[in-house]
Amino acid sequence: MQDSVKAYLNDIARYPLLTATQEIELSRQVEAAQKLGEVKEPTALQRRTIKRGELAKQKLINSNLRLVVHLAKKYTHRLTGTGMELMDLVQEGAFGLTRAVELFDSTKGYRFSTYAYWWVRQAITRGIDTKERLIRIPQHSLDTVYRATKFQKTFMQKHGRLPTLAETAEELGEEPEHVRLLLMRNVLHSSLDTSVLEEGSALIDMIVDESSSISQQECMERDEKAAMLSTALSCLSEAELHTIQRRYGLGGNEPMSMPCIAKEDNVSRERVRQRLQCAHVKMRMHLSKARLS
Repeated sequence: MQDSVKAYLNDIARYPLLTATQEIELSRQVEAAQKLGEVKEPTALQRRTIKRGELAKQKLINSNLRLVVHLAKKYTHRLTGTGMELMDLVQEGAFGLTRAVELFDSTKGYRFSTYAYWWVRQAITRGIDTKERLIRIPQHSLDTVYRATKFQKTFMQKHGRLPTLAETAEELGEEPEHVRLLLMRNVLHSSLDTSVLEEGSALIDMIVDESSSISQQECMERDEKAAMLSTALSCLSEAELHTIQRRYGLGGNEPMSMPCIAKEDNVSRERVRQRLQCAHVKMRMHLSKARLS
């Protein structure tokens, strides 16, 4: 990006600065051409006047592009999160410069650069405001927003708290509901592709995927439980293991009640209960030893 800016600066440096007399002469040529712009069938003389005006307009623009770059650099601190770069600001400023050339009145007595300064700055700030807000705010409303934010900062410094909506509306002379809507729309948004680290990591890479995290956590817990169960079952006798598996539905078995297990093994229900109790004690002790080792 720096190479493109340097090349652009070298390119516009070829155009010399204009004197006040030259600005007046060129602006008159532009004005004369604009008056003939709506003529449907211009004469040869009128066509030459129009052509001369177009060349004069371009010369005025080219000779004042340094002003655009100068102003654009002052607003680079507002580019964070907008996706814009310095050359984007220069382009926006060039639109304002073109408009200034079209409206400049040399009879007022001031230099063109003085007049163009306001138009260029307005174009740059409007370009930034359009890019950095998800909801576009008209320029006249933006002026109200800037007044509101300035009042909030001053009020905060003086009183140690933010002003209420009613206090802000009273200061601005606006309806509270109108101020509330403007402040809501003034929230800035950042692209998820915005780089937030020096190595170029995007903001979206820093956001935790909650569904993925939950699934991963569940998998880890399930694996840990399966490992603990396998360790606990490894200490049981064959009869105890078979009873535990049928009672709790392990190893592909359906869960069974103790009377059903007793009937299947042709033993008493009390015997099944004792076998389960013994298995539980052995499993707990084995797990305790495994944790300590």
